[in-house]
Amino acid sequence: MHRTDVARLFDTTGPFVSVYLDTAGDVEQAAGRVALRWKNLRGELLGAGAPEKTVAAIDPLVEGAQAAGGTLVVVAAADGVLYEGSFPDPPARDAVVRQGPLPYVLPLLAWRQRLVPYVAVLTDRTGADIAARMAGGPERAEHVEGRTPPHIHKPNAGGWSQPRYQRRSELLWESNAGEVAEALTGIVDQTRPRFVAAAGDVRALQLLRDHAPKRVVELLEVVGGEYPSMAAVDERAAKLVAATVERDTAAVLARFAGERGQGGRAAEGAAATVEALARGQVETLLVTDDPDDRRTAWFGGAPNQLGLDAEAVRAMGEGAPAQAGLGEVAVRAALGTGASVRVLDRGQPGAPGEGLGAILRFAG
Repeated sequence: MHRTDVARLFDTTGPFVSVYLDTAGDVEQAAGRVALRWKNLRGELLGAGAPEKTVAAIDPLVEGAQAAGGTLVVVAAADGVLYEGSFPDPPARDAVVRQGPLPYVLPLLAWRQRLVPYVAVLTDRTGADIAARMAGGPERAEHVEGRTPPHIHKPNAGGWSQPRYQRRSELLWESNAGEVAEALTGIVDQTRPRFVAAAGDVRALQLLRDHAPKRVVELLEVVGGEYPSMAAVDERAAKLVAATVERDTAAVLARFAGERGQGGRAAEGAAATVEALARGQVETLLVTDDPDDRRTAWFGGAPNQLGLDAEAVRAMGEGAPAQAGLGEVAVRAALGTGASVRVLDRGQPGAPGEGLGAILRFAG
């Protein structure tokens, strides 16, 4: 999830301005619509007390993103822009903006957890195109060019020479498949994908299975036949990505339910979860991303200094606690104490009560 760069945002002193803006590149006159939307949001931010310098740092990024499509994500503070990026999904609404003492990173974390690393393969009997689609990191691509002599395809002609030509073709297919399997194994071992989306000639796919080691074969998911390009493979792989994300979330919620049912290593609700975060107990924070949630919590200088009221944080030794959104405070504490974060959609079946819960490292 590339948790580190998000966690570093909390090392900077606020106030912060967090922007999730739909740039809607496929909408007619999108540039003008985005510009007008940002102008209104800009005024609202300044009216709410956001520093002019911080808001001004975002202006050129909005201009550059107009008509680009997807969602522009910006987190800025007094020192300027701390994070700038984009993702293809639209935000929960046309725009979500927050200004306050902590950055609003829940939508960013939710998108990151949908970036499932995988390898795509499009193969035939002469070679393959292979590409590693990494979770926000650098991709790696390789083209395997096997041998293609005149008799690479099985001849249909009869006669005494047919068995010899057929055997020669089979040997060449075997050789090419071996090269593809070797290249694929190298990329899989280096990138550690969740699955390998494979498409291509039926015989080539079978030979690939025959030549690849077990650890690679176990990852293979055939997504189609002889597609014209890798883009078609990626399009089919997107369904596997979505299914993988759903399984991951279901597995976390199943574990949470099990721990909660045993009265063991689980916390549910705002009060219990905040208390567990303050004790450094949390292994995985479960938090529902709800832009309409206006609940707040208090926090101090250390990640585990947090509470639902200021007095609780003062009792931890913080003389001047600050107040921010409950979700932001909880995420800051989780990332600062080495916990993972699983962001849940509103209405997610099995989600913890009050939109906040945790799987704990230890009970008590």
